[in-house]
Amino acid sequence: MEELVRILYKWAKPIAIVSITAALLSAVISLLLPEYYKSSATVIPINPHLMDRSTLFNLGVTETPVYLFGGKSEVSRLVLLSQSKALEEYIIKKFNLFEHYDIDTTSPMKDYLVSEELRDHFTTTKTPDGIVQIEVIDKDRNLAAAMANEIVVRLDTLNKTLINEKKVGLGQFYKQDLTEKEQRLEMLRDSLIRTLARNPDDTVTAHVMERIIRRAVEEYNGAITLYNQHTAAMGQQYSSLYIVESASPAEKRFKPVRWLIVVSATLVTLACMMLMAVFIEKFKSFNFNEPETL
Repeated sequence: MEELVRILYKWAKPIAIVSITAALLSAVISLLLPEYYKSSATVIPINPHLMDRSTLFNLGVTETPVYLFGGKSEVSRLVLLSQSKALEEYIIKKFNLFEHYDIDTTSPMKDYLVSEELRDHFTTTKTPDGIVQIEVIDKDRNLAAAMANEIVVRLDTLNKTLINEKKVGLGQFYKQDLTEKEQRLEMLRDSLIRTLARNPDDTVTAHVMERIIRRAVEEYNGAITLYNQHTAAMGQQYSSLYIVESASPAEKRFKPVRWLIVVSATLVTLACMMLMAVFIEKFKSFNFNEPETL
């Protein structure tokens, strides 16, 4: 320990000079670095079953409760959509990011370069509580906030499109079922008319067919109700995301953290100089001419 103190004392002046120089240079460099601002929007996906026909039109008191917010699958879907090509292409076009990131549009690598730049400036994170946070970093604080809010809007559109894909197929099923029941009802009515025309006195057959027709009418009315309810549910204007907090322009920069750059550079330089001093002194004291002993 005494030897280490002696070496460091001997090298105190050059260590101090180099460390101070590193601190000054890192301070100058940190001042030249561009400033970036971060804006974030916080959202929670809603439970997609809230807008189902069965939920909107079910008035039964014994129905299973439908919770407001979605679960892990809805959160994961939202994160995957935030990493999708569809969202990426929309944001690039919407904010003209080729020009903003100063990317040569004649380069064959332009799509890759702008994509990488966007991924460096945009992240989506999720918490164990089911909250999704969209963060955008940019030199322009207003643009960062605008991009974050636009990403939320586009995510909502993509999410609703994905949710409604299954509902569109279900709507076609309801429509086909309604058409089939309507055709069956018309066929039964025509059959009753023909039966009465051929044999007006056959009241037994007429009553049987009337009961069948009444049942067919009930089924037809039920099919109409299902189809109309499903169509109404599909036509509802809603958001698939609950916006906890919209993005706003940052009041202070996100990076660079200048004091951290200066302190880190100074401490690293100080440590390197101390190691170098010890190495040089030990190297000087090593006797290369001393014969090896067996």
